[in-house]
Amino acid sequence: MKAVVWRGERTLEIETVEDARLEAPTDVLLRLTSTAICGTDLHIYEGRMGQVNGMVIGHEPLGIVEAVGSAVVSIRKGDRVVVPTHICCGFCYNCVRGYSASCLITHPGSAGAAYGYPGMGPYRGAQTELMRIPFADANCLRLPGEPGDQWEHDFVLLADAFPTGYHATELAQVRSGDSVAIFGAGAIGLLTAYCALHLRGATEVYVVDYISERLEKAGELGAIPVDFRKGDPVEQILEQRSRLRKRAGVTWRGEEVMGGVNCGIDAIGFQARDRADLSREKPDQVIHDLARLINPNGRLGIIGVFLPNDAKPIGEIEARGELVVPWQTLFRKGITVGMGRDHDERYNTQLRDLIIADRAKPSQVVSHRLPLSQAPDAFQKFDERSDGYLKVILDPQR
Repeated sequence: MKAVVWRGERTLEIETVEDARLEAPTDVLLRLTSTAICGTDLHIYEGRMGQVNGMVIGHEPLGIVEAVGSAVVSIRKGDRVVVPTHICCGFCYNCVRGYSASCLITHPGSAGAAYGYPGMGPYRGAQTELMRIPFADANCLRLPGEPGDQWEHDFVLLADAFPTGYHATELAQVRSGDSVAIFGAGAIGLLTAYCALHLRGATEVYVVDYISERLEKAGELGAIPVDFRKGDPVEQILEQRSRLRKRAGVTWRGEEVMGGVNCGIDAIGFQARDRADLSREKPDQVIHDLARLINPNGRLGIIGVFLPNDAKPIGEIEARGELVVPWQTLFRKGITVGMGRDHDERYNTQLRDLIIADRAKPSQVVSHRLPLSQAPDAFQKFDERSDGYLKVILDPQR
């Protein structure tokens, strides 16, 4: 079968690899109809997660079940399913409590496993034609329809991007009437904005970035785009919120100290840009901005990835996997901080049903659908943030 294989820093090859096969009675084999490229895949592509020569990458699969293990009870051959990034057993201490991203069985000695991800188990990635799905009853979410229908791009986003965006709003406890600031307008940041506005009832959602096409998409989704090339994004948001409050004509005594936002979300992680020099990374840029912007008693959601071991750290502190965090400001303001990988199983069923009911359309962030054979070129353009490459879906059948 054909697969996207990592062969060095910014070097991917389309290679013929050994076919996936059933390895346990609880497995199924999935023939993929769509598989997406994630921003996290870029960390591998760029060599930031070390040397993983020969790894099949990717973790966002959608397809049709081709073979079923003898112990699988809820999935049948021919079922259309989407499979979460994080592989769970469904019965361990963490899984039964709703923490499927911290499964204790699928990667013994650690908490959590994933497809095509260094340090998260031996599982081959999803940018291929056929893949093995372990513990299929727990991991396969059955779907209506047929490959290539009106839901194809919506359903593939249930593997990771859509639940991750929703998880970010859970971490930040976004509620009706809240004001929200999201740093990062990649697919995750945009879907976080979409969830905050259309599923959680936020009143104002600001999305901070510097890529024009991404900011335009944020505006299309109903958010307020903030281009940090035009100045300090914190000051821009404070100014816009001040104008909105004056226009509303409603103020409360002492409200000046509440001129920020109720909820803040980091959807970038360790590769945040230094606003003073866009050619440089500054991993603690966003947390310092959010600490300035968040209102007293506000809530932060940190969904951007932070690596335990960055192969190309910018400094000694980052090499140790640490950041300088303004804890004194966060403590003084009484801020609640939530962070970590999303527990896909908590959300994907309800999000699927919202899609089917035409109450959610996450595929609005999809920019390209390309044959699997074009993955190397797609990765290059996605990594360069060029030509409007925002969320790319690969077609393994082309």
